[in-house]
Formats: sequence, structure tokens, C-alpha cells
Amino acid sequence: MTTPLRNIDMDAARKQLAAHEARCETLLGSGQRLLARIRPSSKYFGQGEEGKLFPIVVASKGEYGIVGGPGGQYRLRDVDLFAVFADDVEPIQITFES
Repeated sequence: MTTPLRNIDMDAARKQLAAHEARCETLLGSGQRLLARIRPSSKYFGQGEEGKLFPIVVASKGEYGIVGGPGGQYRLRDVDLFAVFADDVEPIQITFES
């Protein structure tokens, strides 16, 4: 038994992607400022400058919900998170208890 092919409305998909990207841009500029760095244990560790913090947005609960940085999107387990409270204060690392 074959399953029928699904029709995708490409115009609607483009509009949804544009809206998502616009939301991420807005959050990067006006939301709680978050930074990340790629963990040495991550398979993405070679991307970008080693140890450098980059701005991110937590865009979804999905597996690759961290948006930003040299690779564009990451899993939470691939990055260390930092919160920025003021420009003249070092970012504070966010840690989670297991």
C-alpha cells in the first residue's frame, strides 16, 4: 500500500519561515540577551572561533531550538548558555542541575 504524496504550500511555508526569522531577529535585539559558546564535547566544537561567545535565541522546544552562532542552530546539550544583564558586567553562565 502506498501513501499519497503530501502537497506543500511553498508560499505559506516561506511566509512561516520569514515570520520565524523575524521573531528571532526581534528577540536578539530586544529580548533577554543570551549568549552561548560551543562545548568542547559537542560535535560542532570546530565551528567558529574557539571559546567565543555569540548571541542566541531560544526559539523552540525542538531538538535544535538554540538559534544563532556560526552554525545557525544548536541543541541545548551542545552549548553553554550565558545571560547578559549589563554591558559593563561579565555575562553570567546559566547552569542546570541534573
